[in-house]
Amino acid sequence: MFFIIILYYFVFLIIHNQCKIIISPPKHWVKHAHIPHESRYENFYFYLKQKNNEILNKHLHLISNPRHNLYHNTSWLTLDQIIRIVKPDSISIKRLYYYLWSNGINLKECRHSRDGGILVCPILLTKANKILSANYTDFRHRIKNINITRTLSFILPNYLSNHIVTISPTTVFPDLSLFHNSITSNKSILIRQKRQDDLCSCQSYIKPCYLRNHYDIHQYRAHSSTNITLSIIGLANQYINDNDTNLFLKFIDNNNDNIKPKINILGYNNQSIPGREASLDIQYALAIARGVQVTFWSITNLNDPFSDFLFQLANMKHPPDIISISYGFSETRNDYTLFQKAIDQELQKAAARGITIVAATGDNGVGADSVDDCQSYHINFPASSPWVTAVGGTMNCLERGAFFSSGGFSTYEVQPIYQQNVVLHYLHQYNLTLPHANLFNSMGRAVPDVSLYATRYLNIVNGLIKSTSGTSAAAPIFAAIIALLNDYQVRHGRKRLGFLNPLLYQYASDIFHDITAGYNVGCNTTGFHAGIGWDPVTGLGRPSFIRFQKVLDAINLKQHQFKSLRINKN
Repeated sequence: MFFIIILYYFVFLIIHNQCKIIISPPKHWVKHAHIPHESRYENFYFYLKQKNNEILNKHLHLISNPRHNLYHNTSWLTLDQIIRIVKPDSISIKRLYYYLWSNGINLKECRHSRDGGILVCPILLTKANKILSANYTDFRHRIKNINITRTLSFILPNYLSNHIVTISPTTVFPDLSLFHNSITSNKSILIRQKRQDDLCSCQSYIKPCYLRNHYDIHQYRAHSSTNITLSIIGLANQYINDNDTNLFLKFIDNNNDNIKPKINILGYNNQSIPGREASLDIQYALAIARGVQVTFWSITNLNDPFSDFLFQLANMKHPPDIISISYGFSETRNDYTLFQKAIDQELQKAAARGITIVAATGDNGVGADSVDDCQSYHINFPASSPWVTAVGGTMNCLERGAFFSSGGFSTYEVQPIYQQNVVLHYLHQYNLTLPHANLFNSMGRAVPDVSLYATRYLNIVNGLIKSTSGTSAAAPIFAAIIALLNDYQVRHGRKRLGFLNPLLYQYASDIFHDITAGYNVGCNTTGFHAGIGWDPVTGLGRPSFIRFQKVLDAINLKQHQFKSLRINKN
């Protein structure tokens, strides 16, 4: 009798309390003539609401604040500790299980992330159409020629609304218009000619030798005993080729290093079709982060790559120390609010585990060129996440903000406390030159955090030498610098840097060279302008490896002095 009453209660909720979401496909996405086969499965990701987010948030801000005792005395959280803090309520899990089971989904085929935050289930599209009252269809991007499967509407029982953040894939379309790399290429025979050039000059092209000198890395090399790990994310059929990497290290890097770096591969890698983005990221990560264990992490799920990446990350007992992401999507092209909230939830947990996540801001300035697309400026996610270090781009030998470098203020993300003072200073100092107030949300998360060179990188793809530009070139360079600094920390018996942003903002003037020239165009405007201190074009400026080392030493010295003072008082 009890089971009957409970069953009746659930049925009543399912029938009478439903919420509905309907959207139109964004620009360039069109329905494909092909209809998904009735026997086709897709992985569906259910993001559950998790417990104690405020507790985790407070703890994370304390252990990442160099001026707090916990920064020195507390390690980053382990996966088991994360599980104990945030694991979803059992009621949420049971309600989701019931919803799936009552609609004929085999729960044995579903997999939970280790902390319970994500449940992924392979579901027939015909069944998904039925249980979500959806109409899953193949869509093709007219420019990029990529296919995905989405629905323009779905219905979810209202009784799940307090237990699930979002389901993916549903109505969120990826924005493929970002990160436009400017590329020219020549035959591979010209590589030998480039070897005679001054590889340490910024004239003509950017090469690893110049970057090592420019960012004060010089000949620093990580020691194998520190086991520092850096993962380069590859999405959208981006792969790497060993021959390309070896050619790059021999002819363009040309550092005469006797130790040949080894690339670890996580996921599928098709060496016969190397991609320019993945090749660029891996080649420069190896050249800059010498001695670091570099992994190419290939995400082959084209339909929902971010969910696949986050699910894998959540299940890693020993995740990488640093992750570099050169991909993203515009915040305002779709209604990404729930999807961003779900991803933020996972990124926050990664930050609490001491993982440094670096993301390129994108290459669309403050927004699209069309006025129709620009009722307001917009920035890109995941760079806009407060748990990510956002990397913008600079250009020219005298270094100024790159006109294409995405920067500004988030529409959805609240401005984190660690950057509020510097952002307020910029808004007050340059009040007279700011864009119109209705174009941006001055209270939103502000990006970029830092900036590095983003133009004229030489790399090799499929045996051809190419020149590549974009913030996606800058992100892996910064990630590589942090990897070397992690090595420095571990060598001195200190914890890995982990979530960086509070440290970067507190010691900005000691770590960075300020860049005060440049602007980022978009929406038929000149966007924001660079200035003294933080700005929405170049962030805090360009980092210096040596200056960063000195800051870490000074922080450690202060802590030792504080401990000694306490001991003497006792």
